Amino acid sequence: MKKFDVSILSVAVLLTGLAVLGVYQANEADRDPVLVKAGDTSITQYQLYDEMKSMYGKQMIHELVAQSLISQEAKVQNVTVTKEEIDKEIASMKEQAGSEEAFQNYLQSMGMTEQKLREKLTVLMTRDKLLDKAFPVTDEQIKKYYEENKQHMGSPAPELEKVREQIKTFLTDQNRSENYNDWLNQIQQTHKVEWYDPSLDDPAQPVAG
Repeated sequence: MKKFDVSILSVAVLLTGLAVLGVYQANEADRDPVLVKAGDTSITQYQLYDEMKSMYGKQMIHELVAQSLISQEAKVQNVTVTKEEIDKEIASMKEQAGSEEAFQNYLQSMGMTEQKLREKLTVLMTRDKLLDKAFPVTDEQIKKYYEENKQHMGSPAPELEKVREQIKTFLTDQNRSENYNDWLNQIQQTHKVEWYDPSLDDPAQPVAG
């Protein structure tokens, strides 16, 4: 099965776990229920939360910040993803999986439902639309790429118009990848992200996406 763009999706279960445990910790500060007993050792809910936070907390909070920034910037720029676009992407994923059963097994292995996948895809596709708007592929880029790489496209090389769309798709992905971190840092400044827990902020690391 094709490996999808799931940089945000892959941590869905941990995100949920951290959120639930965090709420529980805030509301039940005087309790620390035992989750597992291993011999004479008890493993409590707070121990699990603290371990998850220390291992994944920084990544999780950066993921959540990225999602929030993307959503806010989309509203500013009036960028939306339609239900039809999501349906088309889901249909493509099901086709790549080979069957509905294989697709559902994939979701189960990710700890996700189809509804949650739709929500995450909305974020990813919104992000891509914003990046494409900020860094569109130009005709000059396409021509330059063609001239620099046509010797690798066969002999004789195909005419530019026959490979234009393939080149544009490649350059679109390249533009997104190369510009994402700088772009996200810019909108982070625009929307004034404030960190109230310094242990979760990492100035050397761009907000993840």
